[in-house]
Amino acid sequence: MKNDRKAQLIITIFKYGKRHVGRSTFYHKLNYKMYQILNAIFVIGIFNTELPASQNISDDIILFHPYGIIVNGDVTLGNNVVIRQQVTIGNKGMERDVGKSPIIEAGVDIGAGAKIIGGITIGEGSKVGANAVVTKSFPPGSILVGVPARNIALEK
Repeated sequence: MKNDRKAQLIITIFKYGKRHVGRSTFYHKLNYKMYQILNAIFVIGIFNTELPASQNISDDIILFHPYGIIVNGDVTLGNNVVIRQQVTIGNKGMERDVGKSPIIEAGVDIGAGAKIIGGITIGEGSKVGANAVVTKSFPPGSILVGVPARNIALEK
């Protein structure tokens, strides 16, 4: 799977910000300001997506139809995580609590409109169905559907 051009633009801006976030030299601060401008214009302004420059988010994520995606800066995303449109991944409150944001392991496929909330872990290779609301942890290889999400891989 590959990102289309719109998603490539978002990922490129994300990687640019990730190189400069948290650095204290003038060069990095200047480049981080440029990232903030690019992020505000293109990622947030045009695509209505929030993908903050965070060291916890892999460079190798895949965005399908990258509109309306919201990812909290404290979320951990593994390699080859697929995120579709209108997905929200974040914590339950307004404050930034590192232990209270989701950990999405490698190879997870997240369907359109899914909501993943709280200090939970979604195991490697799991699939999250469209519009599922995930508020508790699940093991690797899970297939999560419904509101609240349940693992139908266990029902087979």
